[in-house]
Amino acid sequence: MTTSPLQSRRAAKFLFAFFIILAVGTFTWGFFVVEKVRARAKETDGALRSVAWACLCYAQQKENHLWPDSEATFIAATSAWNCEKIDSPNSPWPATREAAMAGTTAPASLTLALGMAGVQFSSDPQACPHLTAMGNPSGLDTLEVVNGWLTEYAKAQFLKSHSEPN
Repeated sequence: MTTSPLQSRRAAKFLFAFFIILAVGTFTWGFFVVEKVRARAKETDGALRSVAWACLCYAQQKENHLWPDSEATFIAATSAWNCEKIDSPNSPWPATREAAMAGTTAPASLTLALGMAGVQFSSDPQACPHLTAMGNPSGLDTLEVVNGWLTEYAKAQFLKSHSEPN
């Protein structure tokens, strides 16, 4: 049983069309998946940046620049979410909330932000919290940036407290 050239051409055309449709479908599906991941990463970045800003504000408003020791303590301090400015010229952390957000959109409340961005608090109020994305996608360097703000602020406050005469 041999196949005619006409049947071979039909089979080839069918396979070609099938693979083209498959390729276009895969490309389209991948495009939408990537767009959703990018949108979720922007939300996570906004949450990370707003939580880091709230941590900086909390530390600035507390005597001896102490950090929150639990999520409940942090949420209870509503002033941390509403801080306008952190006084520190030429610092590696942002001076205003707008600068901290860097064009991202913040969640409506600290509780919502903490739902997207995890915070690991230390029992030592001198140790700064560590932010995580809790498995959510985030920007390429957002975690390093926001944790860097907290670390640099803690170092600056430590150096400041040890350089002042008693």
